[in-house]
Amino acid sequence: MRAAPHTTRATVGLTVPLANAAESLRWARRALSLAEAGVLEGGPYIHCEDHLVALSLFADPGLITALAKQQLAPLSGLTANQRDRLIHTLRAWLDTRGNVVQMAELLHLHPQTVRYRLRNQEKAFGNLLASPDHRFATELVLRALELRSRGTGTARRPDLSSVTG
Repeated sequence: MRAAPHTTRATVGLTVPLANAAESLRWARRALSLAEAGVLEGGPYIHCEDHLVALSLFADPGLITALAKQQLAPLSGLTANQRDRLIHTLRAWLDTRGNVVQMAELLHLHPQTVRYRLRNQEKAFGNLLASPDHRFATELVLRALELRSRGTGTARRPDLSSVTG
């Protein structure tokens, strides 16, 4: 494959039976759109098979926004800064399976500060996070918001204004 000019981007759809070529083309177009928006990272060639999770999450952006509003509703009464801190704490909690020491390292905080944030998280969400289905849906939302924030240039700070408060 020859190198494409820096201003050109191409996407490679999934290998599918000929009867499903239109779907592969649709996915490739979606990947190109996400790459141009800065959501997908990659060079001049974007391979759909490398971005299946993102393509799934952004198959219907309106649906992921509705899910985000639902899952993050317990945070709607907080200030933007409080929401932001709890979102990052929640993401670290999901990533580390609640290991306070690992969370403290990820968040660059003292473990006692993490424990304080966890108490606030528990106040906000109550027993909701005890449900595997709710945790899964919340993690989907957080991953989608993180990917979406790449496109807005806020890399580590997802924009929650459209889904909370």
